[in-house]
Amino acid sequence: MVVPSDAWCIRNGFIQEFNDQGVVKKVCDYQAAMQNNADIRTLVAAMGDFMAQQDFPIQSLEQELKRLQNQEVDLSVITGKETGAIVTENDYERIIRRAKPDIRLDLDFEVRRIGPKRQVSFNLTAIDAYSSKIISGNTGVGSSSSGAAIETLLQEAVLSFKDNFIAGLLRYFDDLFNNGREITVYMQCFDSSPIDFETEFDYNGQTAELADIIGVWFEENTLNGRFSEAERSTNILRYNQVRIPLYGKSLSGREVAIDATAFARPLANMLKKDPYNVVVKTVPKGLGEIWLFLGEK
Repeated sequence: MVVPSDAWCIRNGFIQEFNDQGVVKKVCDYQAAMQNNADIRTLVAAMGDFMAQQDFPIQSLEQELKRLQNQEVDLSVITGKETGAIVTENDYERIIRRAKPDIRLDLDFEVRRIGPKRQVSFNLTAIDAYSSKIISGNTGVGSSSSGAAIETLLQEAVLSFKDNFIAGLLRYFDDLFNNGREITVYMQCFDSSPIDFETEFDYNGQTAELADIIGVWFEENTLNGRFSEAERSTNILRYNQVRIPLYGKSLSGREVAIDATAFARPLANMLKKDPYNVVVKTVPKGLGEIWLFLGEK
């Protein structure tokens, strides 16, 4: 999906604030940008068309925003059959119920005037939504023109780096199929939790801390055992560069594409059972990150 970059949204005032447990956070307001800026709407559509011509059909930002808007309307009229209760959703849930593409193409551009002529300079960056890593990126400058449409100027600029940009995407997909997706798993204990990550248990006839047992779970469930323990303490564990298969088993046993939440679900289920018997709260943080909290829901 092609989206206006953070830099462009900030520069043009298309920012939305929300309260996340007392912390005010800012996100790009794509809805306002697409409705109020004709240039970005035209360029996002033109870039999507260009990617489709390169055999990379992508999700339409404008159509996805319309879907979410319609969903808002539908949710607003749903009530419970018995009491008439309305469905609830907090600010954070409303924000994360946005489009979640596997790859995000951030488009930043500026139209410069050189006398009577216009010239488009831009930066296009492909970002893996799972790991937030840059897949491919290039900058370009279109030729100046006094009469050409802005999408024509963009197309000229894109053609100047097309081969390098597409090559970067192909390398990414080769790595994806060979080594799996990359995600992050963060774990923390509530102060009410009956156990922490240093609590010892019997494991295959040995005494081991919970952190070590969880480490074994990652060894057995990641693709080729690839992951890194980035942080470890009594109450916190963080794993990054966690490589997961592209597909896994759903609750029905069918093979489906999986994200960080689906990958971590068996880990949460393991911790709920003997001998750990701890309540686990899971909080998805997008496609590529999952938080697990031990002790309470």
